[in-house]
Amino acid sequence: MKTQTVELEQSLKLWKKSMIDHCVMEFSCGGDSMNEFTFLFYDENKNVLHSEDITTLDNFFEEEVFDKVHFYEASDGHYLGEFGTVNIELNDEGDDFIYTKEASSEYSEAVTEIFKYQLTDDEFDLLNEKISDFNGDSSGLVVNYNLDCIITDKEIDTMSDFENKILNFVVDVEFEHGFSEAQEESEMFECNVQDGLDEEDKTIELIISRSYYVTVTND
Repeated sequence: MKTQTVELEQSLKLWKKSMIDHCVMEFSCGGDSMNEFTFLFYDENKNVLHSEDITTLDNFFEEEVFDKVHFYEASDGHYLGEFGTVNIELNDEGDDFIYTKEASSEYSEAVTEIFKYQLTDDEFDLLNEKISDFNGDSSGLVVNYNLDCIITDKEIDTMSDFENKILNFVVDVEFEHGFSEAQEESEMFECNVQDGLDEEDKTIELIISRSYYVTVTND
């Protein structure tokens, strides 16, 4: 405790000696760790200050700020982390520092919607006669065939082309209720052929999920 008091007193003297008006810590955290952070010291004219004394203060605040400010670095898949600033200034008495955090939190929000995909005649026949369901993500397709069916070479080629087209469709399709920034390669999809196949229009329904980055300003 005595050491901390001495360090605080020394830092207050250096702060006043250097004519510092305020300090801004820029930070980001998430993934269960504190990421990069920096301290910038300003005079009353908003000029950035540099000196050996500033370096000493930088080292002091690198330790002190984590005792004064709580950062939410723990991620759970939905909550990703937060980023923002901590403003540091003298209190009215000039005998301590005030820490004020302003931050935004980032979340991963999954949106699921149903889309119709237009089939060719060959794709329709193959799905209708021999495939029970399929699913996958942006990297590949998993197909479950009906029991005791024989797949011809032509149908293998049809399925290969179908897979490429479906993957492109899933990645490029626009969601009606999506957000502004999608997470790359976050798409997942599934299809039950019996439930989703439209014989009249020769379309198939795909249930597609996509994750988006959502930023919320903290109160």
